Amino acid sequence: MTMPFGSWLRLACAVWVGVMAGFFFAFSFVVMPGLAAMEPLAALASMQAINLAVRNAVFALGFFGALILCVAVALHAFLRRDAPAWRLALSAALIYLIGAFGVTLAFNVPLNGGIAPLDTARPENAGAMVSYISEWTLWNHVRTLASLAAFVLLLLSLRFGWRGNERS
Repeated sequence: MTMPFGSWLRLACAVWVGVMAGFFFAFSFVVMPGLAAMEPLAALASMQAINLAVRNAVFALGFFGALILCVAVALHAFLRRDAPAWRLALSAALIYLIGAFGVTLAFNVPLNGGIAPLDTARPENAGAMVSYISEWTLWNHVRTLASLAAFVLLLLSLRFGWRGNERS
């Protein structure tokens, strides 16, 4: 039995969404608590360095790969409304697109931009870092949960949509 295109697409999407869920999870439960335990100006310097380091081709492949695959899954699901798991696949894609990618653009990226110009030698910037950690982490929890939910729905769509008679 060969796996149809739609199943391959959902599987690829699940892999990339899962990678991003793990990335967001690590930030929520390791990186940000670690920064919160540091002296705020040292944490500010660390987060500024992280925000520069994340701008690389490998991260872009994961971040934008998940985005592109979710758009493709959403379009495929919409066009294949006769497929058994189209609602699961469409829901997964929309949850990721809104809850992970949309939240990133609306909240996490602007918060990162807000701390980018701050001077780590100025004591008055310590308070900005304390509030940044709290707010950024809250929105990162949303991204984590959305990514995990999308991942589970994509897996379910594979389970319920791959019947051997699925055309694509």
